[in-house]
Parts: sequence; structure tokens; C-alpha cells
Amino acid sequence: MPMPFARPWRHPKTGMYWFRRRVPKELRSLLGRCEERRTLGTKEPALARTRYLQAAVEIDERWGLLRRSAAALASLAPPPKGAPKGGTEPPSDQHSFDCRSFGSDPNRVAPTPSSPPAVPSAPTRSVPWRPAFETYAAEAKLAPSTIKRWAGVLTALEEALGTDDLALVTRGDLIAWKRDLLAAGRDPRTVRDAYIAATKALMNWAVANGRLDMNPAAGVVVMVPDKPQLRDRDFTDCEAVMILRASFDPHDARLSREHAAARRWIPWLCAYGGARVNEMTQLRARDVRRDGAAWVIRITPEAGSVKTGRWRDVPLHPHLVEQGFVDFVLGCGSGALFYDPARGRNGHAAHPIYKKVGERLAAWVRAIGVDDPGVDPNHGWRHRFKTMGRRAGIDPALLDAIQGHAPRTEGEHYGRYPMDVMFEAICRMPRYEVGISCGPSAPTTACPSNRELPNARAEDREAERFYRRRPAGARNAPPPRAGGRDSA
Repeated sequence: MPMPFARPWRHPKTGMYWFRRRVPKELRSLLGRCEERRTLGTKEPALARTRYLQAAVEIDERWGLLRRSAAALASLAPPPKGAPKGGTEPPSDQHSFDCRSFGSDPNRVAPTPSSPPAVPSAPTRSVPWRPAFETYAAEAKLAPSTIKRWAGVLTALEEALGTDDLALVTRGDLIAWKRDLLAAGRDPRTVRDAYIAATKALMNWAVANGRLDMNPAAGVVVMVPDKPQLRDRDFTDCEAVMILRASFDPHDARLSREHAAARRWIPWLCAYGGARVNEMTQLRARDVRRDGAAWVIRITPEAGSVKTGRWRDVPLHPHLVEQGFVDFVLGCGSGALFYDPARGRNGHAAHPIYKKVGERLAAWVRAIGVDDPGVDPNHGWRHRFKTMGRRAGIDPALLDAIQGHAPRTEGEHYGRYPMDVMFEAICRMPRYEVGISCGPSAPTTACPSNRELPNARAEDREAERFYRRRPAGARNAPPPRAGGRDSA
């Protein structure tokens, strides 16, 4: 009679082929199961037969090693008390496995023995990924967005392999999963940086914490070919002017005041500061303050996500102050400038409201005509800031400090750039002339003004004039004050 499952078994629901083989009786107490099974990672019969033979060879080698190890251990163990000389006791029923129900259901779990077997065996405890991932995420303090993304990846792995037990996942399983993802059209960079990276990180943690003996994902590599680059990644002059000019256009009456303000100000903030778009969408009024001659924005993880996890101060370009941005901020209390938390019914920690503001800005930029897929509708400002800074002859290390890029050498980690040095660099950035009056009379969609605004504007003009006429050695001296908000 031929052995059952001597050929690939096709899952009735998914159509995926599986390797399945009964575990010999003498190995069931060592393996803790009656069946050896794994996905072959394909729906093609011919490919499944090839992979089945490869898996069979691997399983036979492993079983042979287990038999030799068990025999060696048994020969070294002293005979149990009461055992008849010249013979051995028959195996106890309590260590046998009931495999009578071994059938076509691959999800059926064989009963575990009531007590440990007499022969020492490798640990075979189950490692479900969900509780392991919850513990890992808490220990590593993963961001909510990362938890959401990686949980989806691990769920996809479970669906592909038919098990949530990390202890049953093999290197072959992961290679087959990677192959299927790529064959389904997934971007190789996504497969590498999301699917394989999440699995590898969790299994590394499981190995480090004694839950797994080895990480089968450690050697899984995804080759990512370089994409052809058909243009520079920064906005062209025409694209930049098109966006900045559109920021003055009248807005639909249905658009919220906060989102209208985001369209009005965030493109200018990114153009003159080179920040990441969500570092601006999460901005709060209390993050804007005066520091000597400059008005300064503080980008801080306290307000939301910052890629580096570190705060930094960015001076405002005088052109932004002239347009009335400081007046807008001073009229908005101390809370968020570009979103209303009370309206965030669909926002949550994994996808906060300020990120949605950035996504809507990107859609708006595409809608007004900046639709070249070779440039990102928000991140293009970050690349352009570097280009304009080089055009102005600003020190690259100073540009990195303003934009929050990592220092290039260990020595650059020491010390800091004083605010007056960064403000001088920002003032050297060329102005964007868009053919529209950008003074206080231009439309700003600002919050209602208060009595502090005239003095604040007068103070800024006075401070800027004072800064420009000071000698280089006296720039640390405080400028004259005419009222308004002081620095923190």
C-alpha cells in the first residue's frame, strides 16, 4: 500500500501545494507531532513536485540525524530501576501519540504527551507571533504606524504558510514566500524593507529572548534593482512657482479653515526650511517663538513623529514673516496650526490626523498640475532646499543641521550651530517671487487676529534691521524690543 501524502497535497481553499508526511512512530515523542508539513509556496503542479522532492530529502536527513542522536543518548543512559536484565521495557502508552485521526485536515494538531519523554529532545514549544510581537513592540517601543504595518505583514505570512507558529517557519518557507510576493507584483523594495525586515526583526528578538533557537530569516535576501531615474528629485523652478502661486488661490468654501491654512503656509515653510512635510503639518503655535533677531520653529517629537527622534530649531526666512505667518501663528492660541483634533474622528495613533493633512496636500499638488511621477509632491521641497542652499554657497554641514540630516562624521556630532549662524544662512536663501503681493494684505486664511499682532510685526521689522546692520562680532547682542512674544 503506498504511503499517504507521497506527493504534493493541494489545499482545497487556497490552491497552494503543501508537503505532508507522517512522522515515524519512533520519532513522534522527539518531534511532538504525528505529521511533518510545510507549504511549498506555489500553485503550479510541476514546480510543487520539484519542491516536494527537495523537502523530502531535507526531512529524511533530519530524521536520520534524530535517530542517530537518540540511539547515542540511549546507549549512554543507565537502565531504569526494575528493568529486566538483558532486555528493555516496552514503551509506555503515556508517551505514545494518537494518530488515528491523522487525515486530510492540515490544521489539526496532534495531542501532546502527558509527561516528557525519557529521551532528551530539542525544545518544540509553540511560538505564536501575536503575543511575541506585542511583547517585542512594547520592549522596542515601536511607533504605532510601525506596529500597524508590521502586524499586517505578519498576518500575511500566517495566511501564506497556514500557521501562526514561528517555531514551524523554515528558511525554505520564507524564500518561497518572498518568491510569491515578487511574482504577485510587489515592489522588491517593499518586500525587502517591510515583509522580510519585519519578520527578520521579530525572529531576531525571539532568538535573543530564548523563544527560538535560530532565525530562519537571517539569510533571506531580496535583490532590489536600481530604478531608472529620468529626472532630478527636486522641484524645477516652474513647479516650485506653480505650487507657491497656487497657495494664494481662493479655497472651496467646504474646505476647513485648518486645511486652507495648510495649503497657504506649508509649501512656503517647506520651501524656506527644507523640513519633512509632516514635521510642518504637526506644528503647534507654541512651537514658534522669537530667539534674538530670528523667529524660530521648534520641530520636536513632542508634537508628533520626527524621523530622527530628536528636536531641532529652524529659523524662519524673513519673507515668511513679511507674508504674515507670525501674525497667523499668534492668532491661533497654542494648539495645532493645521488640523483640528476635535474633528479627527478617523485619526488614530497609527495614522494621526497630521499625516492625513500631508496626504491631502500631496493630492492637491498633483491636482494643480505638478503630476510628474519622478518628483514627490511633498518631499520635492526637501531636495530643492539642498539645491538652493548649494546655489547660495551655504556650508553643507549647516544645511544638514537645518534639515535634520545625520552628521557625516563623528566630529560633527560635537557642538551645535548657534541660531544666529543658522539665521544668517536662511537669509541667504533666495526669495521666491511668484508675481503676487505677499505682504500682510495678501490672503492668508489666518485665524482671527488679536491686539498683539501690530506690535509683533513692528518688533520683527525692527529686529531684522538691527540684525542686518550689526557687525559680525556683535551678533550675539540682543536686538531692541517693541513688544510681542519673547523666546522661551
